[in-house]
Order: sequence, then structure tokens, then C-alpha cells
Amino acid sequence: MIRVDGLSLEKFLNMAAEAGVHVYDVRRASYTVLHAVVSPRDLKKLQSVATEKYTVTVRKSAGLAVGIKRLLSRRALVIGLALVLLAAVAASFFVWEVRITGIDTREAIALKDELIEFGIYPGAFKGNIDLRKTETALIISHDEFAWIDIKFSGVAALVTVVPAELPPEMVDSSRPCNIVAKKDALIESVTALAGKAVVKPGQTVRAGDVVISGLVWEEGFPRMMFAARGEVIGRVWYRASETAPVSKEVRVPTGRVQTQRVISVGADTAPVDPPCAFAEYDTQEVGRYPVVGLFLPVTITTLEHREVEIKTQDVPRDLLELYLEERAYFKAQGYVPDNAKIVGHRTVFKEEDGMLTATVYIETHEDIGAAVYLEE
Repeated sequence: MIRVDGLSLEKFLNMAAEAGVHVYDVRRASYTVLHAVVSPRDLKKLQSVATEKYTVTVRKSAGLAVGIKRLLSRRALVIGLALVLLAAVAASFFVWEVRITGIDTREAIALKDELIEFGIYPGAFKGNIDLRKTETALIISHDEFAWIDIKFSGVAALVTVVPAELPPEMVDSSRPCNIVAKKDALIESVTALAGKAVVKPGQTVRAGDVVISGLVWEEGFPRMMFAARGEVIGRVWYRASETAPVSKEVRVPTGRVQTQRVISVGADTAPVDPPCAFAEYDTQEVGRYPVVGLFLPVTITTLEHREVEIKTQDVPRDLLELYLEERAYFKAQGYVPDNAKIVGHRTVFKEEDGMLTATVYIETHEDIGAAVYLEE
């Protein structure tokens, strides 16, 4: 970016054009002054052809080449950038995050623990990890997984799991069996396709109780054994709790402020002013000034100490109850089987010793029957 001083500036531009100098962004400041932009190569050519009538002055240099030249002149900055770049490159050879998708949180936590045995964990060297061997071993050991894909994306190990759709448990219709309750429940409905229903809607059963019997034996009739089949829908409840304090401590400023200066020489520091006299306070740095003229890196830091009082404040009850209920509900929902139908829930709150506990009961309708073979 140049400035040209002289008379007959139009003649100067014609002279530059004849010399093959590309001049652009020309702005005339006055009758004898104009501003323009030329490349570094054309500047030398322009200075060589300009007569004594004109004065060419460089106002400012800009561009990629100039920027690189200035950067290279600052050795400390160049060395720092090189070290940062080397650190970034070195970090890319390690795993710093493991992300698992396709399964729920509980299964993902268990799978992360298992991946540690194969050398996949934050801080692991990528060169020591055999991805194909790990995928094969996990698929073999987990029947509930249809496919596992592990790949690196930057510093993260991405683990994608495709759950397998397990076939329903097959019952051998040639062997006599009972249908028993898999869990405690309140019977909602019983449909006996083979065998005899021994429970009625509204009846409570415990896990292991017979709900459809494959043994039919009535007085005056021969003893008969069937492979009991049918559907038993029960009302099942799942429970989870979350607890939090009803009050919290807050730091309230009193308005009193004390300023303190600290001098630093390299990594060593020492206070210039007396220490803070407040019992409780928050500290904020408000200034940092280097001492110019010394061969050591000396700085003076100004700290501002603000006195605070610690007070106990009640947490808004409605917000606390909503927070605990949501957490307890999602926690209980994690226990509900995939084939169960959620029909409702209720929440019970209990406060004791300054703690509020929310207990959520989720009600489901689900098939609770399981086949148990009889000994003939």
C-alpha cells in the first residue's frame, strides 16, 4: 500500500503502465497525492522507473507473504505453535473418548468396562488395539448383539451396536408343562389355550405360582397331562427413588471489598499487601501488569476479595419435586421390559432429616407366564 507524491500523477500512472506495473485500488487524496496498491515485485520495478519528480512511500505491507515473514521473525511464537502442533499430532495417536451407541445406558456402561480388557479406554494407544479381533470376540460372547462396529474418529473410539432380535422361547408341545408366574403380579386376565387356569383376574400371585396347570386330575376321570399354553396378563409395578436436600448453601455478598497485590517472579509468588481479613470471600483477578526493564519475567497481579456470608436457602418445593420425580421416573422406566405396556404411574414424596425423597411406581401390563416342564 503506497503513497505517491508529485505533480502530474496521471503521467506517473501512464509511466507505471508502460513499465508493466499493475497498480490497482487507486485513490487520489489531493492534487499532488494518491494512494494505491502494488505487489512487492512491482514496487521495486516502480521505484526504479519513477523519476525525481515523484516520491513513492510504502504506507503499509499486508498479505500472506508479509504475514509469514512477520511470523517467522517471532521465534518464541513459532516455537510455541510448533509445540502445540506436535502435541496435537501426538494426541491423535491415542484414544481420549469412547462413545457407544445402539444400546441403553446401563448396557453401555457394562460394555465400556468390557472394552478395557481389549485395550480400548481413554488414554489407550491406538497402535495396540486390534479392532477386528475385538469386534469378533464381542459378537461371539454376546448373543444379544447382532453386529458391532468399532472405528476411530479423530481421538474418539466409536462403538456402534446393533441389538439382535432374540427369538421367543419355544415350548416343546410334546412335553407336559405348567405355566407359572415369572414375577409378583396382580392378575389382569387369563387366557388358557391348553390346560386349566388356576387363577382369576384380581388375584395376586407370587413368582413361581402356577397360573395355568398342565395337570388335569378330577375325581372320576383319568389323570391327564398337557403342555399348558396360554397368555397371562398381570399388573406389575416397578419402583425407583431419587433423593436431594430441601435446602442449599448460597454465598451472599456483603459489599465489603479488599484489594491485594501479588508479585510473581517466574513460578514463585509473594503477596505485597497483607492477606485478606475476611472469614469467607470470593476472589477475582482484576489486573495483571508486567514489570518492564527486568531480565526476569516479573508481574504484579491485583486481586479483589469480596466478602460473602454463607446462608441457607430453601429450594423451591415445586421445582425440587418435579426434578426428583423426572429422575426417579426415568430410572424406574429402565427396569420395564420392552414387551411391557406402561399404563400409569404414581409418585410418593417423603421428607426426612432435611432430605426429600421421590419414589415413583410405574404400573405395567405384561405377560408374566413362563413354561415349567412336568416330570411324567
